[in-house]
Amino acid sequence: MRRSKRESVAEIKRHLFKYNLISIAATLVIAVCIYALATGEGASIHSVLADQSNVFDILIVAGVVELLVIARISRLNKLKQGVHTRRRAMSRA
Repeated sequence: MRRSKRESVAEIKRHLFKYNLISIAATLVIAVCIYALATGEGASIHSVLADQSNVFDILIVAGVVELLVIARISRLNKLKQGVHTRRRAMSRA
């Protein structure tokens, strides 16, 4: 059975919420890494942040995650807009 437009929009919104949570976590990790690099006091936050090479590795991974999430969110927004456009076109017909 085919889903209604309302159900598909709700599902897209659930996915957007999930990806926004992942984005917030990645952004916080990036902020902590930048703080650790700028102040040199990363060990006060966590022992892993004491070594600068670890901080760079974590920063790269968090940056890649953030880019992937941004790409996925943009695709979901286009899909949601397409569902809204189809809904408007069907209501006019």
